[in-house]
Amino acid sequence: MKRINRKNVLLSLLLSASMLAACSSQPASSGSQNAASPSGTSTPAAPTQPAPANGQPTVGGTLVVGTLSGPDTLNPLVSNTTPGSWIVNNLYPHLMQMNPSGKKEPYLAESVTTSDDGLTITIKLRDGVTWQDGQPITSEDVAFTGQLLHDKKLQWTAEIFDQVAKVETPDKLTVVYTLKDPYPAFSGAIGYWVRIVPKHIWEKIDDPKAFENQDPVGAGPFKLVKYEKGQYIELAAIDKWFSAPGGRAYLDKVIFKIYPDANTMTLALQKGEVDVTSSDLPTSAAKLLETNSSIKVEQTASLGFAYYSFNTDASKGVSPTQDVNFRLAMATATDRNTILNVALEGAGMQIDTPISPLFADWINPDAKAPAYDSAKAKEILANAGYSDTDGDGILNAPSSFGGKNVEPEVIYDGANVFHQKVAKILEKNAADIGVKLILKPVEYNTLVAKVFNEHDFQMHIGKWGVLDEPSETFANLYHSKAKNNMATYNNTEMDRLADGAKYAKTEQIARDDVKAAQALFVKEFPVVPIYVQKFNLAYNADKFGGFTLFPGDLQGLVDPNSLVGVYKK
Repeated sequence: MKRINRKNVLLSLLLSASMLAACSSQPASSGSQNAASPSGTSTPAAPTQPAPANGQPTVGGTLVVGTLSGPDTLNPLVSNTTPGSWIVNNLYPHLMQMNPSGKKEPYLAESVTTSDDGLTITIKLRDGVTWQDGQPITSEDVAFTGQLLHDKKLQWTAEIFDQVAKVETPDKLTVVYTLKDPYPAFSGAIGYWVRIVPKHIWEKIDDPKAFENQDPVGAGPFKLVKYEKGQYIELAAIDKWFSAPGGRAYLDKVIFKIYPDANTMTLALQKGEVDVTSSDLPTSAAKLLETNSSIKVEQTASLGFAYYSFNTDASKGVSPTQDVNFRLAMATATDRNTILNVALEGAGMQIDTPISPLFADWINPDAKAPAYDSAKAKEILANAGYSDTDGDGILNAPSSFGGKNVEPEVIYDGANVFHQKVAKILEKNAADIGVKLILKPVEYNTLVAKVFNEHDFQMHIGKWGVLDEPSETFANLYHSKAKNNMATYNNTEMDRLADGAKYAKTEQIARDDVKAAQALFVKEFPVVPIYVQKFNLAYNADKFGGFTLFPGDLQGLVDPNSLVGVYKK
């Protein structure tokens, strides 16, 4: 990436329930506000929080947030976990935000526009916003942040800037990116995922990757007061912040208190020691809390999805998982209703393709997962040459796929209670059609190594936590060269559609290719999407009001634009 200063001048998805990159190695689209829109986007009004009955909220009070983990680091360029984001996002700004409807809007940016040819992105910053040391935030800070991420490869967001040919800063509030090729997701990717840092601080740091940032100089509605690792993080409101409905946060302090498990955190909420939860509550705990008139329980849908996948790589040995007929039969035999009602206790919704129902504009309504039908699944297998040739009650694969009993091994995270239940349901679904699944729970790091590094598996159960750019979903998960293509799926037409969507000149072209990719996906099923989880969050409504619920647990109730409107009753 070439840097030009006119005055002398990114799927892991790290993948873990708490790791963002694994959850989203793909920055993505935001419906009608996608970066490819030539008209661009401009600053929205601040989110509207419900006002108290007696009028304007008063300033003051301390909010205690219950969490099950502390931040991985306070370094905003390295932090890559959900608990880390809860803290660091309140200390460092993003150019764009995701609103409660799942649309990306300017935040620190006043406007973001894209040229007709899709190659030039112009970002205008808000005037008058300062770092906590009083220095103004300028275009130099934005350009420097991207350059540093890219040059030092600090985390997955560095890859976003590979598409940049040059960056210019014509004035203190304007940044102009010139791209090598059209890249519709660029604005949303850097806007939503990249935290801006002050150049005058970070240009003096020798090793930004190892920098612990124990005394952050940021720009957000709050600043760090104290951090006791494994115990709590204390934040205090600053005097002025542009997105706060009152000009500054109503609260004086926010304390994130770390609990060893969900039960202890739930009990603390019931006793009044915790005011709001940032970590997901078990459905059983949420139902118990709903009986408490003081507690308000909220649900927010994940920006990712759970799935089970098939290894289609014949180099690892011949297997029925390489047979599209076997994959289609398994998709048809999957009882999604039971998975939702039993494994998730109703806290979820169904999904047909890798595009979340939250992105309605990108959904192909004709691309549907097959309805649960064991008889139909048996028919698919019989027509494809599967039969019980040795009379042991288990189907034998056709000779072209090994001819042996169909007994694929399914690996999954043994500590994930949802996936444990999903595995048992799938085992029964498969048995109903003559297939024996060999369940193998493993330690999480072993799962990552086997599935994503070595591709040494037959089937596996997993989930993506954040997939926020539909234009990139297929390119980052199912392109033959994608790092997160754990199924080793290889289809030239899918590659063409995935590339077409990722590098489209307009949002409409990207959307058309994504819809075509969905139609192909439900014929191939390299993975079978099974549900979108709904996270259970709760707060003490007798003590506090003004919360805004955002999509996913990454933002939830503790997003900066929620906390600035929270007030003590």
